[in-house]
Formats: sequence, structure tokens, C-alpha cells
Amino acid sequence: MKKTLFFFFISSLFSFSKIFINDEIKINGAKEEIFAIGENLFLNGNLKNEFFGLVKNIKGNFQIEGDFLCASLNQEIESIIEGDFYSIGNKVYFKGKVGNSFTCLARNLFIENSKINGNLRVVANKIDLKNVNVLGKSFFYGEEVKISGVFSDVIIHGKRIKIEEGSKILGNLTYYSSSPIFYKEVEIKGKIQQKKPYGEKFFEKLLILKKFRFFYSIFSLLLPHILLLIFAPNLFQSTVNTSGKKFIKSFFLGLLFILLISLLIFFLLIIVIGVPVGVIILSLFLSALYVSRGFIFIYLARKIFFKFKDSKLIWIISIILGILIFNLFALNPTLKILFNFTAVSNGFGALVIDRVKLLKKLREEKFF
Repeated sequence: MKKTLFFFFISSLFSFSKIFINDEIKINGAKEEIFAIGENLFLNGNLKNEFFGLVKNIKGNFQIEGDFLCASLNQEIESIIEGDFYSIGNKVYFKGKVGNSFTCLARNLFIENSKINGNLRVVANKIDLKNVNVLGKSFFYGEEVKISGVFSDVIIHGKRIKIEEGSKILGNLTYYSSSPIFYKEVEIKGKIQQKKPYGEKFFEKLLILKKFRFFYSIFSLLLPHILLLIFAPNLFQSTVNTSGKKFIKSFFLGLLFILLISLLIFFLLIIVIGVPVGVIILSLFLSALYVSRGFIFIYLARKIFFKFKDSKLIWIISIILGILIFNLFALNPTLKILFNFTAVSNGFGALVIDRVKLLKKLREEKFF
């Protein structure tokens, strides 16, 4: 059944359409739909139906009662198209009339002495319109946009925008550009709006996110250290002091344990039975590494207040100051990598040393 339907579809294409596949194609009028695939296409006469083309170069002076769809590197067209015009190409030149909408995606587009009854939608690196009348809305997106003629509502995205003298915009003009556009002796009946380009809007939002990220980084480190201070003050203070007083030992021991635990987790994750255990260890391991970054900086901040006796208030101030110092240094990409590597290794080593000390004390007191 499928083969029969497929055969019927292919047969119907050949029955009701003309198909041209050749290097050089010349067409002078046709009643059927036209499909053209080739190197060079010369299109003339009166076409009674739709045209579909996939060629390298197309030239023509013709009239078409249907839609025109073409993908071609170089297009030079003088035509009256009663339907829609759809085009993709490198260099596109058009002159004539389009009954409905004109849509084009190209590198360079040039339109002159033309009338478009529908909407005009163009995306190109360079756009140049001379004496063009567009009854519908016009949308331009490109690096360099230069237009002249009579338009309805116009929306332009571009770096270099120019509206030629004598042009008329019967509706609103909205343009997205960093600087005001150049237009002199241009009649604009609607509103004129200048908006920031999407690129600038994106970078502005990105800067806001970076600021938010900075405060989030501070808060995300403050919270776990303050909770440690509240619920386990002795362990917290001991770990902080170890990270500073035994800096070298903590750093190398932490680096060693990070490598060993990473290998262990990798081994567990590649074994089906060990995956659940590996996932649990991984989550705890990453949390410990994240918290470890702050210990050495809290120790340095606490040293600033060395004349003050230990109290929760002094330790809270030290935590805030230490985390703030770390995040300020982390604004520099190079220092961020260096300080993260050093602080994580040192802090994790201090955690391991203090937990081992705790286990020894518990064992000496015969707790287990």
C-alpha cells in the first residue's frame, strides 16, 4: 500500500508539474508548476502557476500568477509576482511588483522601483532599497540598512541605518540602534521610537546576573559556616584554626584525600552495585569541598580581631569578612582559580585532620 501511494505521488508530480534538472535551463512561460534544479537558470514569459527553484544563478524578466520560491547564490529578477516572494541567496536584486508578501534571507539585497502589496521581511548583511513602495509592514535586520520610498510601519535592526531624503513613513518607525539614525527631509506620520539592540540588552542582563551571582556566592558560603558555628562551635573553630596553623600539612593532605576520594567515587560509579553508594558519597564530597573554601579566609579574618576574646559575635564578623575577602579576590579569573584550588585543598585537609582528632578522642574515652 505504501509503495502504491508513493508511486502515485511521484507520478502526480510529473503529471501536473514541469521538472527541469540541468546545468543550463531556459524557461519561456508555462502553465504547470515548475521545479528547477541546476547551475544557471534563465526565466522569462508568463508563468501560470508556482515556481520552485534550486539553482546557482538565476536571471529573468517574467510574470508569475502564483508564488515564487527560490534558493540561489545570485539572483537578478525583474518580475511581476501575484503571489508571495520567498528567496534565500547571496546577492539578490529585485525590480518589479509583488502581490502579497516579500520575504528574503540574503547577504546583500538590492530592491529598486518596486511595489510590495503585503509585508516586507528582510534579513541581510547589507540592505539597499531605492524607490520602493510597501503597503504592509516592513521589517529589516542587517548590518547596513539604507531605504528610500514609501512605507507603512517600519521596524529596523541595524548598526548603520539611513533613510534617504524624500522618503515617507505613513506609520510608526521603530529602530534598534545604539545611536540615533540619520534621516533628513523624511516625512514620518507615526511615532518614532529608538530602542536598544538585543545584544546590548543581553549584556545588560548579564551584568545584572553577575552582580546577583556575586551576592549569591557570598550568601551560599556564609550560611553553612554560620550554621556550623551555631550547631558545632568547637568543631568549627578547631577546623578554622587547623587550616591556618597547619596550612602546609592541611593543603597536601587535603589534596591527597581529594584525589583518593575522586578515584573511589569513579570506581563506584562504573560498578552497577556501587552506583547508589557512589552518588551518596559524591553529594557529600562536593558539599564538603564547597564549604572548605572558606576556612582559611575566616582564619585570616579572625587574626585581624586577635585582640578580642572568642565569642559568637566575633566569629560571625570573621566569617562575613573572610567570605567577603574570598569573593572579592575571586572577581579576578586568575586569582579565582588559584584561591579556589588552594583554599579547597587546605580546608578539606583541615576537615579531615579535625575529624580524625575527634575520632581519636572518642576512642580514648571509650565512646565506641
